[in-house]
Amino acid sequence: MRFILFSTILFLVYSCNNNQSSFTLDPSKPVEIGIESITNTDKENVKIDIYMINHNPVAGVQFEIFPNFFFEVDTVLGGRCEENNFSLNSNKQGKILGFSMTGISIPESNSLNKSENILFSVLAKNIREIDTLLTINPIIASSDAKKMDFISIPFEVIGK
Repeated sequence: MRFILFSTILFLVYSCNNNQSSFTLDPSKPVEIGIESITNTDKENVKIDIYMINHNPVAGVQFEIFPNFFFEVDTVLGGRCEENNFSLNSNKQGKILGFSMTGISIPESNSLNKSENILFSVLAKNIREIDTLLTINPIIASSDAKKMDFISIPFEVIGK
């Protein structure tokens, strides 16, 4: 009788613990990409944090932020790209390339938290006020040099 009672309690504890923050890798899911935040660093400059939630290793990325007339890109740095020794290159119009010269890939994400999955940060001059949704047009390469499926999440500035 004690075994049945203990088993029932154990079952109820685990079945009622609906933990929404758990993350399970699913290789069939596309890469989720988007802007996590845009913050003013001073009167004229902004920092744009780009996130990527990936269920498979990523060997290279190419991004463009659209529309591209709000910012003039200065530098791209940090995040998961820097942690994995990726070379990051950009032009002023916002085309950004990230890849490894040694064949290293960015490993799978381990959470759904966007702030824990910052791919890199873009430092840019703010040319004009953002008055529309921003999206990222990516090309993402797998470890076997194949184009990966993606979902690009639009970013809206609140309080415009």
